[in-house]
Amino acid sequence: MKKKYYTITGISISILLVLILVAASNRSQRGNEGKENRTVLTEDKQYVCSMHPQVIRDEPGDCPICGMFLIELIAQDENSFDSSLIDIVRSVNETVLAGVRTITAEQSAMPLVIEASGIINYDPRKIQTVSARFGGRVERSFVKYQFQHIKKGQKICEVYNPYIYNEQWNYVRLIQTYPDRDDLTKEALDWLNHLGLSQGQIDSLKRAKVPDYYLPVYSFAEGFAVSRDFDPETYFFSDSKGENNPQTFLAGTGNVGLTDGITIETGDPLFKLIDITSLRVDLKVKTEYASLLRRGQEVFISDAARPDKQFNASIDQIEPLNGGLFQTVRVYISDREKLLMPGRQIEATIRTGARDGLWVPATAVVNLGQRCSVFVLDNNKFIATEVRAGVRSKGKIEILSGIDPNSQIAEKALLLIDSDGFISLK
Repeated sequence: MKKKYYTITGISISILLVLILVAASNRSQRGNEGKENRTVLTEDKQYVCSMHPQVIRDEPGDCPICGMFLIELIAQDENSFDSSLIDIVRSVNETVLAGVRTITAEQSAMPLVIEASGIINYDPRKIQTVSARFGGRVERSFVKYQFQHIKKGQKICEVYNPYIYNEQWNYVRLIQTYPDRDDLTKEALDWLNHLGLSQGQIDSLKRAKVPDYYLPVYSFAEGFAVSRDFDPETYFFSDSKGENNPQTFLAGTGNVGLTDGITIETGDPLFKLIDITSLRVDLKVKTEYASLLRRGQEVFISDAARPDKQFNASIDQIEPLNGGLFQTVRVYISDREKLLMPGRQIEATIRTGARDGLWVPATAVVNLGQRCSVFVLDNNKFIATEVRAGVRSKGKIEILSGIDPNSQIAEKALLLIDSDGFISLK
C-alpha cells in the first residue's frame, strides 16, 4: 500500500509542477507582450509646442523658441465625423441653410413690355437748307445766332449785286417805253427769274419802277436757324466744346455763319432750318430683346419733366446689330405743342405682344454676369443651381432651362448670399 501511495503522490507532484511551469510561461509571455505594447506606445508618443506647432519632439521638454512646456501630440482619426452635421460643414458657396420663403415657377403667357431709354433728337427729314438764289455781297444779315426762330416770308438778309441792278434797270426801261408790249418785255422778265428774283420782287419792281441796290432775301419756310454744317446725327453725341454742344441750344449762342460783308455765290448754302414740331427719338434697347422687335410696334414715351403727358408712336427703324450690348431703335413723333426739348433723355416702353413660358420673380434670380442662378430647396437646404434666363417683363424673368415647374426656389435669392461670398453652381 505504501508503495502505491508514493507512486500516486509522485505523479500528482509531477503534474502540479508541469502546471506551474505552464502558468509561469504564459505569465512571462503576457508580461513581455505588455512590455512590448508599452514600448510601442512610448515610442509613438510625440510632444509639440502649443504656440509653435512646428516644434515636435519625441520626449517631453521645453520649446526652444518660447520656453513653454511641450504637450503630448494626440493623433486623431480624420475619417471620424458626426454625420448629423454634414449640411453645416458643407461649403457655404454650394449649400445654404436658411428659413426663407420659397415659390414655384409659373407657366403662363406674359405680355412683353420692353423698357428702354433714349435721347430726343431732331428729325433729319424736317431739316431744310436755305441757299442763295443769287450771288453778291451780304450787306445786312438778320440771322444772328444759332436756333434763332425764323418765320416763313421773313427777311433774312440783303445782298448787293451790281449786275442784277443793271438788269433791273433794263427791265424798267422796257416797261416804261413799251407799257403795253408784254411780248417785248417777256425776255427781260424771264431773265430776271433766271437770275433768282422771286415773283414778289418782280411785281414790286413793276409797281415802283425803281430798282434797288440791295436785293432782299426772304425765308421760304419756318424753323430754327442752325449753321450749314449742322448734323443731327452727331450733335448730341459730340465731345467737342464748340457749336455742337447741347449747352449752345440752351444758351441760344453761336454764329450761324451768315454774317455781314461775306460774298456768296448762286446756290451756296447759307444755313439750315430745323422744325422742332417733328422729332426723332433714338432708343437704346438691349440686344437680348432684338428678336422681339418689329417695325410698327407701339411705343409709349414719357418725359420726367412732364410726368402727366405721354406720347404715343411706333417703331420706324431698327438698326442692325453691331455686336454691342445695345442696338438703336428710332421712333418719329409729332410735337405740335413743342413740349419736348431736343437733347433731353426720356424713358419708353415697347409693347411686343405676349409670350408663353416659365416665369419667376426677378428677385429669385442672381445675375452672375454671363450666367444666372437660383437657389433650389433640396432636403431642407438651398442649392445654387444654374439656369438659362430669357427676357424680362413686369418684374419677372423667363426661365428657359435649369428648373421645372415643381422646383421650390428661394423667392429672394440675395438673402442667401453674403457680401464676401460667391456662388459655386451645381
